[in-house]
Amino acid sequence: MLVNNLNNNEKIALIKKHFKKSSVFLDLALLNYKGYNLYIVLTKLKKYKSYRLNWFDLDNITDENIEKYVSFEYIPAEIIDLIKNEILKYNINFQNNDEFLPGKDMVIMNIYVKTENADNINIKFNKYLPISLAPLSSIFVFIFQNMSKKYEDFLPVLLAQITGTTEKYEYKDEFKFDLFKGNINTLFSSIIIQRGQKYYEDEKVKFLEKIDDRYFAIVTGTKKYLVIIKYNEPSKIMQVYCSCPCEFYCKHIYAVILAIRNNNFNKFYKIIYKNPNKSLLERVMDFDYFLCLGVVNSSFEIINNDGELELVPILEANNSYNWEILEDSDDKKLMKQIKHFLDNK
Repeated sequence: MLVNNLNNNEKIALIKKHFKKSSVFLDLALLNYKGYNLYIVLTKLKKYKSYRLNWFDLDNITDENIEKYVSFEYIPAEIIDLIKNEILKYNINFQNNDEFLPGKDMVIMNIYVKTENADNINIKFNKYLPISLAPLSSIFVFIFQNMSKKYEDFLPVLLAQITGTTEKYEYKDEFKFDLFKGNINTLFSSIIIQRGQKYYEDEKVKFLEKIDDRYFAIVTGTKKYLVIIKYNEPSKIMQVYCSCPCEFYCKHIYAVILAIRNNNFNKFYKIIYKNPNKSLLERVMDFDYFLCLGVVNSSFEIINNDGELELVPILEANNSYNWEILEDSDDKKLMKQIKHFLDNK
């Protein structure tokens, strides 16, 4: 039976019905969260003394055969026991103070653990986990570290208030647009179109590279600006970010879109800091490497983990060199810059 006309709550009801005979430890809904509608269920497998983390993209569900829409990961029972013990250490204030949450970036979670003052934990919030609920952060870390990599961006956003940060990149609201065929002049004012066209023609887009579902670019103006275009090709959903102070779609973004369409790519250098406690493979897999623009005086210019351009010293205080080049240009330009600095030090 087709369920195309069902809303998210009705689809969730179908999923709950599917798991009605299962022992559910928690369920989590992210509704219109960064453009996704997800429902997550952690069930206990008594026979195997383990758990199964199940997740559903609600937008993909079109019929009642729920099993075919599930993605899952098996979790050892010891890990869930640790999480339970961690939760029960704290007197968690999980009362919902806001009964009128807007429909965007909504998070609803039920944890079926008995506490001192309730039979289960029920929380509801928008976008950022409240600081008062910090003890529950381990739940979100656990969930999104065990789900598909494409959902990894949810975690730093969810924990932004607790960590004292905002999103790594403050994207503007997403919108539906064909990056390659859409009329970009409908997105920008006439003056921005003129300036962006000139930026592109003057070759101010210095670096441009696609990494997963994002295009990273550096555009030079009064200073260097980081532009990121996040694009979902199948759904034609796009979000844009620029480190310049403009609140609107700026000339830097316009120039980058032109560069993408004209295939004017120029890869970043990739460098990694040597960590004696990890192998090179471990560091790469843990994303410990940086996108690098080159050498400036005695430093590497990199994009740091906060999405900012930063200068980091090439040499330590004791003059030791603890960097590795993961990716250089074909003519070894970065290696030549490093050698020039070391030779003239």
